[in-house]
Amino acid sequence: QTTLAGYVERMKDGQDEIYYITGESRQLLESSPHMEAFAAKGIEVLLLTDPVDEMWVTSVPEYDGKPFRSVAKGEVDLDTDDEKKAAEAEREEQEKEFGDLLTWMKDTLDEHVKEVRLSSRLTTSPACIVGDTFSMSPALERMYRASGQPIPRTKRILELNAGHPLVSGLRTAHAERNDDPARAETAELLYGMALIAEGGEVEDPARF
Repeated sequence: QTTLAGYVERMKDGQDEIYYITGESRQLLESSPHMEAFAAKGIEVLLLTDPVDEMWVTSVPEYDGKPFRSVAKGEVDLDTDDEKKAAEAEREEQEKEFGDLLTWMKDTLDEHVKEVRLSSRLTTSPACIVGDTFSMSPALERMYRASGQPIPRTKRILELNAGHPLVSGLRTAHAERNDDPARAETAELLYGMALIAEGGEVEDPARF
């Protein structure tokens, strides 16, 4: 366990936000795809596993002038200016290479996701699901529904790891075999894997 003061003392140079992730258990959170980029950079993330934390983080905006930031929401930008500049050409090339696949996957998974984009937070997992910066977390949605409040389901964003063989293989299949029905099944598989990895549940377990 730690204190917020202790976290702030250990923050890296240039870090101006307190990163956290909420979930049901420490084991689940430590293995979450959302943590990969932070682990790779050696950036500390608060693991909040008490149910009340879901409510607490929505009502406490900051500590010691440092805003709280969920690693499972919004876009992740952990690179320095030099690292961004060095990776800019590669990023632009990836956006061009994967553009058709991202558009097709958005149409294929339209019932479930609002957007499909390349990820900057993944290092080993093929995909993850993230919310908008100020969206309600899935766990908080479930808490409200369990208490009888009618909360509409929020479509979230599917992020893909361009360097993962499953994702690059799907891009190749989409370009070369656009009549192959396995493409749509693989898109659903990627979405289901990302959902399960964050502790969620697929709508049709038998089909998955």
